[in-house]
Amino acid sequence: MNTIQKPTLPARRSAAGITALFTGLAAMGAVSLSMAENAGAPKYEPPAIKPGDILPGNTKVFTFTQSKIFPGTVREVTVFIPAQYDAAKPACVYVKTDGFNPREKTMLETMIATKEIPVTVGVFVRPGEVPAPMKGTLGRRNRDFEYDAVDDNNVRFLIDELLPHVAKEFTLNLSNDGNDRCMAGGSSGGIAAFAAAWNRPDAFSRVYCASGSFVAFRGGHEFPTMVRKFEAKPIRGFFTTATHDMENCAGDWFVLDQEMDKALKFSGYDYQFRTIEGRHGAGYAEHWQEAMAYLWKGWPERVKAGSSAPRAQEILVPGEGWQLVAEGFKSTRGPSCNASGEVFFADTSSNKIHRIDLDGKVSVFAADTGAAHCVTIGADGTLYSVSEKSGKVMKYDAAGTGSVVLEGIFGHSVLAQPDGGLYVTSNGEKPNDPGSVWLVKDGKKTLVDKGMKFATGMAVRPDQWLLSVADGHSKWIYSYQINADGTLTNKERFFHLHVADWDDDAGAESLCYSLEGRQFIATKSGIQISADDGPTQVILPVPDRARVTGVALGGKDKDTLFAFCGNKIWKRKVQQHAMGAFTPWTKVGGTKL
Repeated sequence: MNTIQKPTLPARRSAAGITALFTGLAAMGAVSLSMAENAGAPKYEPPAIKPGDILPGNTKVFTFTQSKIFPGTVREVTVFIPAQYDAAKPACVYVKTDGFNPREKTMLETMIATKEIPVTVGVFVRPGEVPAPMKGTLGRRNRDFEYDAVDDNNVRFLIDELLPHVAKEFTLNLSNDGNDRCMAGGSSGGIAAFAAAWNRPDAFSRVYCASGSFVAFRGGHEFPTMVRKFEAKPIRGFFTTATHDMENCAGDWFVLDQEMDKALKFSGYDYQFRTIEGRHGAGYAEHWQEAMAYLWKGWPERVKAGSSAPRAQEILVPGEGWQLVAEGFKSTRGPSCNASGEVFFADTSSNKIHRIDLDGKVSVFAADTGAAHCVTIGADGTLYSVSEKSGKVMKYDAAGTGSVVLEGIFGHSVLAQPDGGLYVTSNGEKPNDPGSVWLVKDGKKTLVDKGMKFATGMAVRPDQWLLSVADGHSKWIYSYQINADGTLTNKERFFHLHVADWDDDAGAESLCYSLEGRQFIATKSGIQISADDGPTQVILPVPDRARVTGVALGGKDKDTLFAFCGNKIWKRKVQQHAMGAFTPWTKVGGTKL
């Protein structure tokens, strides 16, 4: 094994510094360490090619100052246009963080010539800086802010601002398809590349991440957990770490990069992982061609999502994705299923209640509903609604004719019980009033709990003795024991929800249980599915990444999951089944870890 000089690294690096570091390590001959992580990988052998077959492309450099996503920033951008570029065809796109390295231009030219990668335009972009308004002091360095964040700001900057500007400025026909785009980088630039694909796999599906900063600068240490919980996304990756990688206040890169390796494997992703002998960023250039060959293999075949984690596999049906049911609504909320599998929901802003029949067709069930905010189906098939605006609990017959059950309760959600009672959540009539839970039975209302920040959806487990109530302004769902008289006891802040790094709360809005005992929660991050003992195990985002405001199981076989997202409704087949107040007592077993 070659001996490698180990450079001393600063705690944090500038964009220019990280580029120089990768170049320097390449010159010193960093090599792969023969470890278990690398043992199963075939050795990469580049195709033979004559030097004359490699056609030199052109590079153009400009300064970009027009960002609205990162206002006030200035950054240098280098664009590589291959000699084979044909304006009649959309060119593939390679985005590199931390700016231009001439070596990558040469490697791009070589791999385009060998046809290991398609004709690809390179966009090498430095992180932004807000210049200081006076001389002799530091500007605001945006690298950590732009690269280490796990949000979608950087990818939006690329696809909404920079790439359109490049296309217009140099009259380039660039593909907008994520299957035709690759992003690469090292350290913070590496996690930035993965974050771009994670947040927008429709925009980037191929990632080369060297010594990725999956540490606690801006939430990156949560990525291994998110990879394990979210339904697998169509991303193909090539990841590396170094045996003596960075370690500082944010964490240990070597350890957390290996956590990413294990998480990607756990969730069935299409990826390769390499452990490199050396320090932070070692082996970036040496593995670049191998990475590109792997990432682009089979193109233009589309990158496919992996199998997802074991708990997700127990819920999802292979090959069954989301399908659009209907759109054009104003505010879809509070859905519920009846005994035959029909699903009803409120469109609050339109003052209507709709029905989704067993053929998936949506029709108006009732109009002039007093701004109904949620519906529920009783054991006898009666539909009930509540309204935050009218303060009325209503019931509807099969023809959609409504009558008042109770007035004076400004309800957010309503849930029917097998004994004919109703639970209603409300949040008072004044701002900052506490969230409360009411029992409505025999024409009377009884306060059974109060004190939540903002009480939203409810669900009862199939064995009928535990009530869940969501606090929409936190990361919690409360669990209560239901007493024989309908009162509640043994309250716990029990179910722990995922909160996206850029959100202050999970935004839980609607709940339902499956007959199999899994709890489904509509949140800002998608549908979160919890274990019986509290943690979220699976997260299912919807196709347009919208907030989910309602969730229900239903359909002809009661195995269709519906996601309500304001103006749209999505559905997909799952291995779970609907239940409700009409369902007999059903035993619940413990959820696997």
